[in-house]
Amino acid sequence: MEVRKRKGSAKKNTLTEQRRLIEKVKVTVARYNMLKKGDSVLVAVSGGPDSVCLLEVLSCLKEDYSLSLHVAHLNHRFRKEAKKEAEFVRLLAEKKGIPAAIEAIDVKAYCRERGLSLQEGAREVRYSFLNRVADAVGAVKIATGHTADDQAETFLMRLLRGAGAAGLSGIPPVRERIIRPLIDVTKKEAFSFLKEKNIKYVKDPSNVKPKYLRNKIRLELIPLLKKYNPNIIDTLHREAELLREDDALLDEITETCFKGIVTDQKKDSITLDYSKFNGLLPALKKRALRRAAAELTGSLRRISYHHIVSGIDVIDRTGKGIDLPHNIRIERDYNYLKVFAVKEGAEAVKDTVGLKVPGITDVPDFNIRIETIIRDRSAQVQVEVGKADKNTAFFDYDKIALPLFIRRRLEGDYFYPAGMKGRKKLKEFFIDKKIPREERKKLPVLTTKNNDILWIVGLRMDERFRAREDTVRELIVRVI
Repeated sequence: MEVRKRKGSAKKNTLTEQRRLIEKVKVTVARYNMLKKGDSVLVAVSGGPDSVCLLEVLSCLKEDYSLSLHVAHLNHRFRKEAKKEAEFVRLLAEKKGIPAAIEAIDVKAYCRERGLSLQEGAREVRYSFLNRVADAVGAVKIATGHTADDQAETFLMRLLRGAGAAGLSGIPPVRERIIRPLIDVTKKEAFSFLKEKNIKYVKDPSNVKPKYLRNKIRLELIPLLKKYNPNIIDTLHREAELLREDDALLDEITETCFKGIVTDQKKDSITLDYSKFNGLLPALKKRALRRAAAELTGSLRRISYHHIVSGIDVIDRTGKGIDLPHNIRIERDYNYLKVFAVKEGAEAVKDTVGLKVPGITDVPDFNIRIETIIRDRSAQVQVEVGKADKNTAFFDYDKIALPLFIRRRLEGDYFYPAGMKGRKKLKEFFIDKKIPREERKKLPVLTTKNNDILWIVGLRMDERFRAREDTVRELIVRVI
């Protein structure tokens, strides 16, 4: 009798756990007004546990909301298992009687053509695919399987890279027609749900390799943080939610302020009253410039906090202009601040700046500050040559003709790329590195008095001038 009781109790608990997750999702759906009666929903299903859980949950809610479901799966052609995963999703949808759109796109080729990272390119292709399919099937909502764990990982990833409230607010539960019903559900809860319902899913082997920053955070940092706070996922998820609410409030305030300082607005330019702009609180200044840039480009991707802050500093200090990504330029003209799109082919950066050696030099047009240090290695024992990275380079001081300059690239420029034999034109080097054409003119070039190129800042040093083991005096150049 006792054993039977335990079995019955376990079954009851199982049903309770399943129902608990469904009820949790219902609360999320209601809180963010994700679904309405009769909605047609496109469900993004990769075949992994999160997306399979999402499909099952929406299937459970189908009658409550009178939903019409459609599955979408994209094969990125990254891995050999991708075809099997696509077939798994096709069979899963077929078993549930849900129509499915399954496509394969060569994302690597897409990234090569546009000079994008695999992650950035995959995201563009994925959402383009989902929106296209949604339009084709008449879906008013697109559901993705992001969970509370994804939210926590995003929070940490952006915190490590440096982000303000907008960035740290993480993944929005609703963005236009994109909805994320599992955003308050942990991966652990999703796994338990699938296990109790005996639902199969596929495993992505790339998720267990600490290759990308997100994977490193998931596999290494979060387990470490759990030793200090076992509920770290819930904590970070909650922090992101609080910041999102604060950010929404600040956006409303910014919108009111923005309308009060705009004196003229055209398709490719926005003019602000500088006196009114300068009277704003620092937080609102930053948001006003971000608001103007977003208005012109439709996106703030690649425009960082550092870009905005440096822009304000340069304008306040020098009254000059500064360039941002996406061919956006900010210029101060007496009583006005103009934010405008630089026409394709126009040279945004014009000035050549001499560097203090040693010392620190602001380079406003490139939105950077450069420090130079001379290190005498002759009297030091076993001092290794510094390890270069995208922000730091090491040269043999005695091989360099001073003074040094920072300028933009010029037609016909060439150098001798470190680690390679012979010389190469910068144009060819940029093509090999898949640097987008519009970004090339914005890359700082460090040159000598003789116009020899020492460093394409952030990319590659010149082999002729780099420091070696026998270097006596080492010149360290770094972006700070």
